[in-house]
Amino acid sequence: MELVVLLVAALATAALTAVTGAGGGMILLIVILQFVDPLVAIPAHGIIQLFSNGTRAFTLRADVDHRLLRPFLVPLLPFAAVGYLIADAAPRSGGRALIGLFALLAVWLPAATRWLAPTPGRGNRFAIVGAVAGLTNPIFGAVGPLLAPAFRTATESHVQFVATMSVAQFTNHVAKFVVFAVAGFALSDHVELIAVGVVGVVAGTRLGARWLRVLDPKTLTVLFRVAVTVGAGRLIVGAVV
Repeated sequence: MELVVLLVAALATAALTAVTGAGGGMILLIVILQFVDPLVAIPAHGIIQLFSNGTRAFTLRADVDHRLLRPFLVPLLPFAAVGYLIADAAPRSGGRALIGLFALLAVWLPAATRWLAPTPGRGNRFAIVGAVAGLTNPIFGAVGPLLAPAFRTATESHVQFVATMSVAQFTNHVAKFVVFAVAGFALSDHVELIAVGVVGVVAGTRLGARWLRVLDPKTLTVLFRVAVTVGAGRLIVGAVV
């Protein structure tokens, strides 16, 4: 039953992200956290999201803005290493609550990261975005909603935003996986969970990409906020009670 729930969640959240550009990965992480420890959920989720973002990036590769990505990539790996050390030191139950609180902040206060958006002619500020992404991803696992305002402001269209965010998130998850692999994450112990998630996100991404130019992302954003709020509330309550 857990694998069935994961498959449905992976398909639905990947389709959601393909349309909105960010957010589905956070819901998927919240689902995975219902079943496993954060230090298992975060790297397993990262591998699943590699396929989700990779499929989306390949599908929309003609619309990617590489100008923003060059400075973004430089600080990812070193800051991901620092983020892992912080995540490893956090109490497990407290880690669930922290992820829940982060989810609520990212969804309901996106203006908190709007300062990251570059001003015209200062695209190198995306090195700061990369540092924030690398640092927070091993701790919280899904930071798309935190970074989205910066990419949305700097891109010229919604399709370009979704395409560029896909590449950014793909590379961010690669950096996170490298750090967890060096730290000894046992991939073979969670093959079923990861395999089911990968199948779901690949199918969901292809499905969502067809809807990208048709559906209203504002409507899906409302549904996304409701789903994240319910899931985050459950994480917080479960950690406290």
